[in-house]
Amino acid sequence: FSEGLFLDGVRAGGKKYAEMLELAYRQGFAAHKIGMTDEGELIFVSKECFSNGCAATVDVTYPSIPLFLLFQPELVNAMLRPIFHYAASPAWLFDFAPHDAGCYPLLNGQVYNIESTDPQNQMPVEECGNMLICTYAAAYYTRNCTFAMSHLDLLTQWADYLVGVGVNPGNQLCTDDFAGHLAHNCNLSLKAICALACFARLLALVGRDGSAYETAAHKMAAEWVSMAANGDGSYRLAFDQPGTFSMKYNMIWDKVFDLGLFDDSVKETEVASYLVRQNRYGLPLDNRADYTKSDWLVWIASLCTTKSAFEALIAPLWRAYDETPDRVPMTDWYFTSTAKQRGF
Repeated sequence: FSEGLFLDGVRAGGKKYAEMLELAYRQGFAAHKIGMTDEGELIFVSKECFSNGCAATVDVTYPSIPLFLLFQPELVNAMLRPIFHYAASPAWLFDFAPHDAGCYPLLNGQVYNIESTDPQNQMPVEECGNMLICTYAAAYYTRNCTFAMSHLDLLTQWADYLVGVGVNPGNQLCTDDFAGHLAHNCNLSLKAICALACFARLLALVGRDGSAYETAAHKMAAEWVSMAANGDGSYRLAFDQPGTFSMKYNMIWDKVFDLGLFDDSVKETEVASYLVRQNRYGLPLDNRADYTKSDWLVWIASLCTTKSAFEALIAPLWRAYDETPDRVPMTDWYFTSTAKQRGF
C-alpha cells in the first residue's frame, strides 16, 4: 500500500508531494483511535493535541477524509457516528451540528465553547457544512446510503439551516478559529453552497427529490461570484472587504464531485492569484497574517488544472518541512508562511 500510494502521489502531484504524502497518511492514522460502541458499531475517533483535547472533532474529520475515502471510506462513517449520536441526544440543544463529541478519551459531549449559549461562539455553518459533505462523500465512495439515510432527519435540519444563513454567514467562527470571528466569510459561504449541492446529490442517490437544495445551491453560487469578486479575477476574504484575499479551499468539492456550481474560469483566476502571493513557505491563509496551514495548501493546489501549477503551490510547503529543524515550537497546527517568528 505504501509503495502504491507513493507512486500514485508522484503521478498525481510530483515527487515532493509524494514525499509529504508518505508522512501525512501515517500521521493521519496515528491521530485517530479505532473502537466500537456498546451496540457493536465502528467508531474512528480523532484526537486533538490542542483545542481542549477535543475528540471526534467535525472540522478535523473534514480535512482528513480524502485519505480515508481512498483507504477505506467506511472509516469516514465511523468518524461521523459519534457526532450523529450526540446531536440526536437531549444533551444537544442547537439546530446546527456540534463541533465535537468530547475530550479524549471520553465521548461524553461537546467541550468546545459549550459553556456559551451564543451560536457566535460555536461553528454553525462550518460544522453543518462539514457533516453534509462528509456524509455524502462516504455514501458516494462506499456506494451505500444506509448510514446516511439513518440520519436523514438531522441532515435535513442542517441543510435547512444552511439554506437560511449559509450564503452570507454572520459573525461566526470557522475551522481556522485561531484567526478569530469573521462575518461575511467568503470561504465559509463556499462550504455551505457545496454542502447543499452534496445533500441534493445524496437525496438523488436514494431516489428522493433534492431539487430544492440543488436550486438553492446554484442560486447561492451565482450570488457568491457577484458578491465576492475583487474585479481582477481574485475573490475576497469577506464580502464586505474589497481588495482582500483568502484560500478558497472549500471550493474543492465542486471539482471533486463535478457539482457544476462555478465556472472553471472562477477557479482558474483564483488559483492564478495564489501563485503570485506565495511566500517562501507557501501561500498565507489570508491577507490578515502570514501564517498558513498545510491541509488547505494542498486543497487549493488541487484546484489547479495543470500538474505544473499544482507543483508550484506544493513546492514551498515541501521546502518548509525540508528546512524545518527537527523540533519547532508551535502554538497550533499552522505555521508562518514566511517563518519570520520560528527561527528557521
